[in-house]
Amino acid sequence: MSKPWRRVFAAVICVFATTVAAPSQVGQTADAKPLRFDVVSIRPSGSARGTGLKILPDGYEAMGMPLEATLMVAYVPAPYWKHLPEVKGAPAWVSSEKYDIQARVAPTDVAQWQSLNQNFGQTSPVLQQMLRLMLAERCNVRIHGIESTIDGYALRLRATKSPALVESSEPPVGDHGFDLIEGAKAVRSASDGEQVYTFYNTSMSVLASYLSLSSQSAVQDRTGLSGKYRFVLPRIASTANDVAAAAQLDLPFPWDLRAIGLKVDREKVKSTLWTVDSMEKPSPN
Repeated sequence: MSKPWRRVFAAVICVFATTVAAPSQVGQTADAKPLRFDVVSIRPSGSARGTGLKILPDGYEAMGMPLEATLMVAYVPAPYWKHLPEVKGAPAWVSSEKYDIQARVAPTDVAQWQSLNQNFGQTSPVLQQMLRLMLAERCNVRIHGIESTIDGYALRLRATKSPALVESSEPPVGDHGFDLIEGAKAVRSASDGEQVYTFYNTSMSVLASYLSLSSQSAVQDRTGLSGKYRFVLPRIASTANDVAAAAQLDLPFPWDLRAIGLKVDREKVKSTLWTVDSMEKPSPN
């Protein structure tokens, strides 16, 4: 990440990825009307409130950030900084000029908005559609996508499902650990001096998303497992003497997946490559 805003972007998303505990609803029900932002302000940045992206109880905010950040949220999967090369062709000012964006839903839509339980650690088709509409209306964005593949990782079973993966949606006892997406939770502890993490109510797709946060490339779930599980995942110490464990240190995350009968393979994963055909500076408020 050569641009300072991208480091901020990644830090903001890491925080949001571990602060939402409620189950996520990434779609809209058939009876619900499509959400859109009712009031939008996009101005050259003069914010004294700091820099970052936020999902608010009544909308979306990007303060002191280039429009490239919001463009990425609108078009690529989470975690967004893993997909920076997948959006090309934007004018230079999109990544160099900073803006303050404040977008709010109508008061009558706040309950529907809050029911989505969105955060930046997961992809929300609803938020993406709302941001795409906003960018089209205010910046006259014209963009097209082509289905392709990119370098990534596939999370797979080593053989058959491991007994270490216990199907369970029960949360941990007490207020311990940190929240992941879709109601999952992880609790850190120590075993024989080594850090271990116990995951609760965690699907394999959530685990793949969690691994993606610290990896060099996105991780996609290819396990074929659809349940939610409790399992213990040890971290591999940087001084590990175990040859098989040390071999995993070449991977982009320090987790011993063998403990739960999983592995990751480097391979091409499906993605959409976007090209910005044209984009104008935001129209006046």
